[in-house]
Order: sequence, then C-alpha cells, then structure tokens
Amino acid sequence: MQPFGPPDEGPLQGLVASRIETYGGRLQTSTLSTPGGLYPRGDLVLDPSRRRLQGYVPFTKGSGPARGLSPLKLREPEPEKRHGGPFGAGIPHSPKLKEVTKAHQLEVRLHTFSMFGMPRLPPEDRRHWEIGEGSDSGLAIEKSWKELVPGHKEMSRELCHQQEALWELLTTELIYVRKLKIMTDLLAPGLLNLQRVGLLLEVSAETLFGNVPSLIRAHRSFWEEVLGPTLEETRASGQPLDPVSLQNGFLTFSQRFQPYVLYCLRVKQTMAYARKQQDNNPLFHTFVQWCEKHKRSGRQMLGDLLIKPHQRITKYPLLLQAVLKRSPEARAREALSAMIAAVESFLRHINKQVRQGEEQESLVAAAQRLGPYEVLEPSSEEVEKNLRPFSTLDLTAPMLGVAPEHTRQLLLEGPARVKEGREGKLDVYLFLFSDVLLVTKPPRRADKAKVIRPPLMLEKLVCRPLRDPSSFLLVHLTEFQCVSSALTVHCPSATDRARWLEKTQQAQRVWLQWLQLLGKMSFSRGERLNLGKCPYLGAGKRKRNQCQEQKAIRDKAKR
Repeated sequence: MQPFGPPDEGPLQGLVASRIETYGGRLQTSTLSTPGGLYPRGDLVLDPSRRRLQGYVPFTKGSGPARGLSPLKLREPEPEKRHGGPFGAGIPHSPKLKEVTKAHQLEVRLHTFSMFGMPRLPPEDRRHWEIGEGSDSGLAIEKSWKELVPGHKEMSRELCHQQEALWELLTTELIYVRKLKIMTDLLAPGLLNLQRVGLLLEVSAETLFGNVPSLIRAHRSFWEEVLGPTLEETRASGQPLDPVSLQNGFLTFSQRFQPYVLYCLRVKQTMAYARKQQDNNPLFHTFVQWCEKHKRSGRQMLGDLLIKPHQRITKYPLLLQAVLKRSPEARAREALSAMIAAVESFLRHINKQVRQGEEQESLVAAAQRLGPYEVLEPSSEEVEKNLRPFSTLDLTAPMLGVAPEHTRQLLLEGPARVKEGREGKLDVYLFLFSDVLLVTKPPRRADKAKVIRPPLMLEKLVCRPLRDPSSFLLVHLTEFQCVSSALTVHCPSATDRARWLEKTQQAQRVWLQWLQLLGKMSFSRGERLNLGKCPYLGAGKRKRNQCQEQKAIRDKAKR
C-alpha cells in the first residue's frame, strides 16, 4: 500500500483538510505555501461517510520536509474523545454537542447490554446490591398445592380453602422477591455500569434504591427458615400445609423485617426523587424506558417497583386473616391470631415511625420560617455581646418533660394585634405550637418572622375571652402561679378568636395528658390552670370534657 504523502500541486479539500485545520490550530485556510511536510496534531480517521458533515476547506501545507504517513498512524480516536466523538468535528466544548454525544453513547451502551449482557461489577458492588448473590434454586414452587397432597380429593371443602389461602401466602412471597430482584439484577447494575463509563453520574443509586438489598436478605432468610421448611415438610409427607408451623417465624416478624422501617421512612422521598429524575433528566428517562422494556423486568414500571415493599408488608395481616377464616381447628386459630397480632404490632410501629418522621419534617419547615430572636433591646454593645449566646430559639429540639416520641407541631398561625399594659396596639403574627405560643413581627414577603416576645409556654398560659367578641386575654404564669406577663389579643374577627381559644385549650389538654402519662403532673395542677373552668366552654361541656379526659387517661394507663 502506498503511503500518504504531501500534496504536489493545488490545494486539497475535504474531510482531511478540515480535520487538519481543526486539530492543528496553526493552519490558515487562506494561506498557501510551497509544498512541504504534513504534520497533523493527532492522527485522523479517514471515513468517507462523514464527508457530508464537513465543509470543503483548502488543504494547507507546512514548511517542514515532506514525509509520508501510513494509514495505520491515521487511526486514533483522540480527536473524537476531545471534540464530540462519532459526530465528527464541531465546536469544542459545546454543551449541545456534549449532550448529543452522551445520548448517543448511552444508546450504544444500552444496545451493547441488550446484545451481550451487562459487564460483571466488582465483588464489593455485587455483595452490597445482592446482584446474583445467593442461590435462588430454593425459591421454587409447584403450580398447585394439590401436586403435593395426593389425598386432596378426600379433604373437606373448608380444609381445601385453607390450603388455597396458605398457598397464596407462599406463592405471593416468591413473586414479590423476584420483583425485588429486578431492581438489584437489572436497574442497579445497569446504572452502576453506565456510571463506570461516565454516564448518569448525577443519579444516586443509594437514593434511588435505598436498602432494597436488605429487604431481599430478610425475605430470603424468612423463606429459608419459615416458609420453605413448611413447604418441604408437605413435599416429604404429602400432608396438607400446617399453619401452626409458621407461628414461630411470624412471632419474630418485627425482628426479621426491621429494614422495612427505614424503607418506609424514605419511600416518599425515593418516589419523588425518581419522578424528578425522569422528568428533568432525558438520559435517565431513556435508561428507565430501556429497563422497563427489558425481558427481565416483566414490564414492571420503576414507580411500581419502588412502592412494592410498602404494599407487601401491609398485606401480611390480610393473608393471615384469610387463612384464619378458613381454619376450623382451635389450635390453628389460636396460632394464627397470635401471628396476626405480631404483624399488626410491627405495622403500628412502622406507622408511628413514619408519622414522627413526617412531623419532624413539618417542624423543620415551620422552624425555617422563623427569623432572629430579638425580645430585648440591649443597652450597649457589651450587653448585646453577652446576650448573643442566649438569643437563639431552636424549635427542633425535643420538648422538655414529655416522652421523646412526641414531636412539636405547628397547630395554628395567623395575624393579630396585641396590647401590653398601657402601650398602643402592635401588629404581630402568632404561631401556636404543641407546647408554646410565639409572638413575632409580621413577616414581609420572603422575610422570616422575627420573635419579639419571650416564648409563652402553654403549661403556664391561661386564656380568657373578653367582652369584645374578637378579643381575648393571655396570662402567662410563673412557677408560683403568679402573673408574669399579660397580653390582650385582638383578632381580625370573632371566628378567629373562637379558633384561637379552641386550639390553645386543646393543645393544653393534650400537653397535660402527656405529662400525666409520665407522672409529672397531677390533676390539681391542671385545675389551677382552670383548663376545664373557662366560661367560654360552658358548664355542661366542661363537665363532659373532664369526664372524657379522666376516662381516656385511665384507659391508656391500663393498656
């Protein structure tokens, strides 16, 4: 093969010339010199099919000695790596070109995955994400329980219905585990492999899939230690499935499925993160579409897969109740009732954790609306410097005197006018929380509300309606039940006053109940605050409220 040499006469035009100009940097299209050597800054790919992407630019000549270049030396992808890859030469560092290039690279990678499978990830990634880990040979089941019980034709109709309910528990467990494996065997390794080549680096696999691998381990253990042995016993003996054999496994349900607490706490954020990525990230949207069409996914959508754990954990009581309804034996009914109670207790624990998490998020959002704590006017810079460490109000801190599971909540807010002593009326904005009432300066647009009065603890607060239908009195007491401060609150309307009085007194009753459950307050202290004797409530209503409160506290103490 004859090597390429320098041109002998006339300017050359075409792809090679444009590449030399683009990557050489010093060459000018309008300058012609004497024949000389060709020194391109990087070897070129001579692909005639790409000529349509280039303009015809005169081939320039250098001043060095002529020297031929072999075709082998003209093949190196360095210019593509720097300036757009397979789309030819373009404006270097163009964002649009980079976006198009990444989209093409993603399509090529996904096509490669479809043709040859995904590359094997490092062992640590495989172990963390449960990618192909563990043997699934034991996660197999027959089409019907009748294949395992030869004498099913002689069984009663009620017992057959019981076996059908038990079989549904077993088969749905395996179907669910397989759906979890779609996330760890298809979605997670696909995303991680793309990130290893520089694609979708902005997507967090940890945020997207959370602790799904821990859920898979928990269910695999549950199958191997509880459900699987029951199935194997029926396979070996030919006798019907025994629900009593599941009792020990379900009585430890909360310990086995503890990872569900964390997953359910994060599922709302996970779903929002997945939707945001699909809406705002075209590359991620393309990847998810490819996964959803993959034969391994079974046409499952990403959103459906992410919500499956929440649906499955809440389905266990229904599955067990279906078995209980079809179990006539007292021994089986007793065991199933205990199993249902254990599962429901764990679900209540999850709901409680989720509720506390939502309340904490709500509290953080409310606390962010409050600005500086400026209840005093320092007389000098020295005084201000000494007051500064004590001029911070942290509403996210735990409430003192009550159990830690109780979270401070924003109950009511709104504008009002207050008058203290003989001073004039002041426009304020009130925030009523579970344990405290805050008086702030009305915020302006995006500004935060500045706290201008010391916090009024509900435990020491007394509310009294005034003759004015839209006004009431706030009295803050000391530990000696003496007046510490008093504010006259003028609401925009009589309806607003009624709402403030009702919400404040409700919050005080709940607060006293929390304290009484911990044995830190007696009824006499609540009576000193006159919570049940406010004339705003009425005599008959006061008596009913007192009886209901006392009965509720006694019932809760018994439980």
